[in-house]
Amino acid sequence: MQPIVLGAWFPRIPQIQATLDLSAGQLAFALMGLPVGLFAALAFGGRLAEALGTRRLLTYGLIAYLILMPLPAFMGSGVLLFCALALAGLALAIAELGLNVTAAEVESRADRLIMNGCHGFWSVGVLIGSAIGSIFAELRLAPNISLSILSFISLIPLIYSARQITDFSVPKPDPTEGEQKPITKPLVFISLFGFGIAMTEGAMADWIAIFMTDIFEASPGVAGASFTVFSLFVAFGRFQGDKLKARFGVEKLAGSFVIAALAGLLVALFSPTIIASFIGIAFLGLGVSLGFPLAVSAASTLPGRSSASNVAILTQMTLCGFLVGPPVIGLIAEFSSIQIGLLALSPALVMALYFSRFLRTHP
Repeated sequence: MQPIVLGAWFPRIPQIQATLDLSAGQLAFALMGLPVGLFAALAFGGRLAEALGTRRLLTYGLIAYLILMPLPAFMGSGVLLFCALALAGLALAIAELGLNVTAAEVESRADRLIMNGCHGFWSVGVLIGSAIGSIFAELRLAPNISLSILSFISLIPLIYSARQITDFSVPKPDPTEGEQKPITKPLVFISLFGFGIAMTEGAMADWIAIFMTDIFEASPGVAGASFTVFSLFVAFGRFQGDKLKARFGVEKLAGSFVIAALAGLLVALFSPTIIASFIGIAFLGLGVSLGFPLAVSAASTLPGRSSASNVAILTQMTLCGFLVGPPVIGLIAEFSSIQIGLLALSPALVMALYFSRFLRTHP
């Protein structure tokens, strides 16, 4: 349920851009607010998880997130949009850190692969939210009203669910096991893999509806549906992930899916018809689906730190992809086209393909 409101935000970005009369570059700056908030929160997220435990971390993060996520749709300028998205990102980071740490603890203690399945359900939430957002867009319901309605409906079920989740008091690592080395080479390599995947996911969330609007002159509903298709195949891939991870090597699995993402990106950007472009978007969603959950599982088992600290550092570095992606794509699009801007994702995926060889879980 957590990402439903977030998913409903993405299809409304073209309308927000039109309402505020923002250029591609100005929109890129404004959209940086969400990853800036995420990045800021995750600088202290690991310590916060260790201090609060997962249940309180989830509860406080979810309440703040549901209050703040509709706020950007009420803003009247690009600068205010940036600030509102930064506040929403701060709360979103705490909520998602609580979810990831809880899943990593359960996976470790139960000795059962669940991380990809958990992210699959998260992707279903994004899918549902983006579908609802696309419907609201087609019905011309204002973004601020629709997001507020979804937040209000989600509040009680989400907080109730958070209170039912097992409260893990995240253990602090033994200082003799290398806590003084906060970032090790394996963690850096895993994070660089995550950077390339996150840059692609963030770009699809922020720009794919605008791409459809600019290139194919799609209606708001059809443009929003492009991200829904992307989310659908991300969810499908993640639900297959734990089964595939048990059968194939993690490194080969990650590399194969990144190759599929590269192929999908090229098809999506250079297809002559909207249907063919949707097929490319589907392959792109499938290709990036396993990236982050595989990285979380690998990072959470690295020795020397608590799983919360490793996951927080991974997420912090990975979300740099979200931080760098929107302005890079926006600036390139400002001086060329949105098609060329999105093509800039290909080097990021090539980098992820190279670093996929370093993904492995430790006993």
